[in-house]
Amino acid sequence: MIFALGNFSYMFFILRAQQFFQARMSIALPILLYVWFNIIYTTFSIPSSALSDRVGRKNVLTLGYSLFGVTCIGFALSPSLPSLIALFGLYGLVYALVDGNQRAFASDFVAEELRGTALGTFHAAIGLATLPASLIAGLLWDFVGSTAPFYYGCVLSLVSTALFVVLVKGRQS
Repeated sequence: MIFALGNFSYMFFILRAQQFFQARMSIALPILLYVWFNIIYTTFSIPSSALSDRVGRKNVLTLGYSLFGVTCIGFALSPSLPSLIALFGLYGLVYALVDGNQRAFASDFVAEELRGTALGTFHAAIGLATLPASLIAGLLWDFVGSTAPFYYGCVLSLVSTALFVVLVKGRQS
């Protein structure tokens, strides 16, 4: 849940990228970067799920949560098109590592006959956490500056990673 509170909407990443381009390019290039994010996400979703079957969901999620922190710091400090290309690719990799594996991780803890209920509950909880995440990010953007949501996301990502490593026992769990 802590990770979800820092995992604000992808639109903040697009808005941040938009700040680096002039006029018409401020619309086209961020959208192309978002397409790049989706290509990477799609390309690595199945391999990251297979990786979690081999090395454990905890390890894959720990990597994904940590890389989200790196991605956020990169967006806070990113000054150039090449870094934005790399960062949107990294953001896609983060989603590939985290999205499906969080669901698999949640369903590992319940009996098979309760998996539908568990996944529904999981998605409701994530949805409830995502709303304030984007609201907080928007307030930080407006009142502190456009880099503040990314520092916020980084801090919550690192806190959630540390808590996840300490509190969740075992390789598969």
